[in-house]
Amino acid sequence: MATPIAMPRQGQSVETCVILEWSKNAGDSVSEGDTLFTYETDKASFDFESPVSGTLLATFFDTGADVAVLENVAVVGDPGEDPEPFRPANGVKTAVEPVVAAAAGHAAAAAHRSAPVAPVAAVIAGTKLRVSPLARKRASEKGVVLASIIGSGPGGRIIERDVLKAAVETVATPAAPAYVPVVPEGDDVQTVPLSTMRRTIGDRMMSSLAGSAQLTLNMSANATAMLGLRKRIKDAGEKLGLSNITINDLVSFALVKTLREFPEFNALIADGALQRYRHVHLAVAVDTPRGLMVPVVRNADALSLNALAQAIKKQAASCQEGAINPDDLSGGTITISNLGSFGVESFTPVLNAPQVALLGVGAIVPRPVLADDGSYHAEPHIGLSLTVDHRAVDGAPAGRFLQALGKAIESIDLTVMS
Repeated sequence: MATPIAMPRQGQSVETCVILEWSKNAGDSVSEGDTLFTYETDKASFDFESPVSGTLLATFFDTGADVAVLENVAVVGDPGEDPEPFRPANGVKTAVEPVVAAAAGHAAAAAHRSAPVAPVAAVIAGTKLRVSPLARKRASEKGVVLASIIGSGPGGRIIERDVLKAAVETVATPAAPAYVPVVPEGDDVQTVPLSTMRRTIGDRMMSSLAGSAQLTLNMSANATAMLGLRKRIKDAGEKLGLSNITINDLVSFALVKTLREFPEFNALIADGALQRYRHVHLAVAVDTPRGLMVPVVRNADALSLNALAQAIKKQAASCQEGAINPDDLSGGTITISNLGSFGVESFTPVLNAPQVALLGVGAIVPRPVLADDGSYHAEPHIGLSLTVDHRAVDGAPAGRFLQALGKAIESIDLTVMS
């Protein structure tokens, strides 16, 4: 019996997924558990395993197609069965090709393109707008005119990210005459399509900067005690049953403990109100082959140092393997981002909106310290960069918070015991 294969839902916030690669072709034999295709959300990629055995009768979308969740993408059954009854209403055999306006300037630009940069669709005048319920809600909230948006969903469907992007562009982009960039011909330029995830990261960074008043404070904390504790744990960790505690784990633990005294930084700002959280849901920036991901360790304030370190490593590994649950990439109340391994001493982190604060961690470098006898000597210091939303907190409270965090790091032995 023919079995339709639908695009699975990965998390409640995911509306569409992009097919990255088909592992089977129409006509191939399929066993239960075989990988049929690989797909990605705006946050992670996954392999889809066939729930049944049989023959892959048909695929309804090609590589690169942006498909709505729960939409049929293929059919598995017995040879000779008709797959057409399962074809979705907007199903096409190939990814939607870009529709280029007939304007002369656009046509000239199109002549330089050898392939579409990404699967896109356009709403043609006179046709009915196809809009997801969540996109319609966001458009109403942000005052965005749906008719002005080109949908990136299947069949030109307008989805949430299209509305959010349009809202950012309306705020951040001043009116200016349109122009068509001159694209060099030949081998001088390599066009690399932006992935769904790369576009999402960019949209969110722009939205964060356009929608909040960001202020960054930089300081350093003496890392002598922290380096000493890490060495002792490393030397005796196996005997004590401890995981490999890293500098980032220690700073994360100090951050979580400091937030007990400064609840206004463990908060979100939304609808003109500050939402303070009793528990710390720590978001940790993770570098992956596909781009930046920020998984969340929930109730981090209830964890021991060892348990926090294990939870951070588990979430980071899931991100790097492309196996993270999309629901674990939301719900954070404060974020930590560490660029110290690259030798970066300080930087200006962009808020993970709608969070009120983000802590950037830099490299450990020697800095001069004044001794009691008036002489100087070098001691290791770690760079700390705190970005806050000035709508929620001012510079002085942010300075006090950063100062308290520095003291928690400098006396990390006591912080761990608290």
